[in-house]
Amino acid sequence: MPVPADKQRSYLARQVGSLALSGQRPDNPMGQVRAAAWHNELVRLGVQLPLFAVHDLGLLVTSGGSAVGVDPVRQRAVATRGELPPLVQQYDALLAELGQGEVVQSATSLSLRDDMVGVILHKLLSHLHQIWQDRRAWVGVEELSLDPSVYTGADQFRHFRDFDPAPLISFMAHMVRHRLFLLTAVEQIDLDTLRLLGLFQRDQGEAPLDLADLLSVFSSAQANDVVNFSLDLLPSVLETRRQGGAQAFSIDGYASLERRGSVDSIMLSEFAYEKEIFEQKVLDDELLYYGHEKETQTQRRLQYILVDCSASMRGVREVFARGLALTLVKKLGLQGDEVWLRFFDSRLYELHRDAEAGVLHLLSFRSERGRNYDRVFRQVLYQLQQLARTDGRQIVVYLVTHGQCHISSELVQRLSQVASLYGVFILPSQDLHLDYLGMLHRHQIVSREALASRQGRVDRAREILDDVEDASSPSEVW
Repeated sequence: MPVPADKQRSYLARQVGSLALSGQRPDNPMGQVRAAAWHNELVRLGVQLPLFAVHDLGLLVTSGGSAVGVDPVRQRAVATRGELPPLVQQYDALLAELGQGEVVQSATSLSLRDDMVGVILHKLLSHLHQIWQDRRAWVGVEELSLDPSVYTGADQFRHFRDFDPAPLISFMAHMVRHRLFLLTAVEQIDLDTLRLLGLFQRDQGEAPLDLADLLSVFSSAQANDVVNFSLDLLPSVLETRRQGGAQAFSIDGYASLERRGSVDSIMLSEFAYEKEIFEQKVLDDELLYYGHEKETQTQRRLQYILVDCSASMRGVREVFARGLALTLVKKLGLQGDEVWLRFFDSRLYELHRDAEAGVLHLLSFRSERGRNYDRVFRQVLYQLQQLARTDGRQIVVYLVTHGQCHISSELVQRLSQVASLYGVFILPSQDLHLDYLGMLHRHQIVSREALASRQGRVDRAREILDDVEDASSPSEVW
């Protein structure tokens, strides 16, 4: 049932009024709008809290916040209740203590998205919300408006005075009582995960991240292992760039028309203008010149990464496979190629045509199915055949799996006719004996010895990444 408009307005006014007790000052007028966005993310996760708490903690993890100090609106609000002055003083001391933590100070440099801030606030406040005895007194509509005009010039003290402040005072006291819990929760924020996601961060205008996947990533020890392994690898690939080149036509023709060039390459038609017009075109850089060079045009390949997620890929295999796949996504994307990402076990899962957008899925996905590799790769073959008919690009398929990935030789032979195949076989339990191994264009075997130490895992993964780069060079014939 839709919420009546008057109730929506009263809930919004109550939340705006709660900001009169805020202990942080936003860096810009959009601070209240961002706080409303964080509030909305929390509501979607089942947590409804006074906006002042969401606002203050959100500012701490995004910008470090700044103490309000002597604020007339806050002074008037505090003066309305006798219990507020000492409580507000304790609350301010709590915010200052939280802001001095290394985790908060590090998080402020990461330019966090609003949905990521919402998940962090969920980790900080969801338990406090559950044990807050007065939470039933703080209910309302699902989301707040994100229209800046709603908050511009709003009289926070008037809205604060229009509603019973008891729930606000109750939650502020609740936070102060659970000071140690908040301090501990802040220190448990995984900065490595934030840094990794920041490397794949998309513009704010892009589609929002999946909140369930975000929560899963921050709560999973296995995901944390993948994050740490990926961060060991990523610095070595972040300088990867598509190499440009110029093709010269110095003898037998021109390649293009340019706005800059030498006098002897000016188009003859430019001299037909009157003297004044010609001189003005020279001053405005509007003359046309013949060009003898142009950028070499290289075809954008399709790089298709298939990651085995069956039960056989648990533990160290999973960490290595997903960390390697995540790094490949970044490396191949920086080369300018289109990268697809997909999990498989006894079936093919969701296809991420923009692999960088699928990083959360890569970190959080779990499968409980068995194995049926022939069925999976028949579907892959059908898809690749469709692409071959409609798209003339080169296709490279990366298969990241284990030593018991048995696929019929005939099927692999047909796959090799429409795509280049690169296999990575992780921790075989015995010598690798696969009938189709010789049909792959390239393959790598990750042994138990290579996985025995952290440095060994990193070194072996870098060897594979270097080999992928060699295979991706224009001179390499697959």
